[in-house]
Amino acid sequence: MEPGKHLILAILTIVALSIAGCTTEDTSGPAGGPASQPGVDLQVMGDVVGHGVILQGVPRGTIDTITFQIGLAPGVKSIDMDNLTIVYADAVRTETLLPMTGVRSDNPPPGGWSLVTVINEKGKSNNRLEFDEQAVIRINPKSPVVPNQVITVSVRPSNSNPLINRWVAPATILPGDNILTPL
Repeated sequence: MEPGKHLILAILTIVALSIAGCTTEDTSGPAGGPASQPGVDLQVMGDVVGHGVILQGVPRGTIDTITFQIGLAPGVKSIDMDNLTIVYADAVRTETLLPMTGVRSDNPPPGGWSLVTVINEKGKSNNRLEFDEQAVIRINPKSPVVPNQVITVSVRPSNSNPLINRWVAPATILPGDNILTPL
């Protein structure tokens, strides 16, 4: 073989190996999405919905309550919903929300959270989240969420790592349901 052919063959081999090394796929889900976080017993399921209200003098609306569904991460047996700690944070404040324990409610008070319902509930109504069940949780931060605001919600079962989710409010908040986008 001529010396020039060796050089061309070496360059083609290097290019082929470089291309092969740069075409892997990232199969992990988006942060705050349905993919489970390592070491966390819970995961968010489905859309996160903020209830929008239009207040006079507030352009583009605000969100007063946020509703989301959580389920168990793969391999987790059950979680006691009465022992959840939920923390809300935005760019200005952080607050630990108070639970409405033992009662299912659609309307938690400002600064609180409630278990609205359990989807696919097995057996008698209880506050344990079991396999294939999804808990619908509604939080009511003391201050409303404004358009384009980034919020962080941490849901921590006792003796477990917290499920931390970041969402952003829509640019224009309409009366009724508004979908928050995961970051």
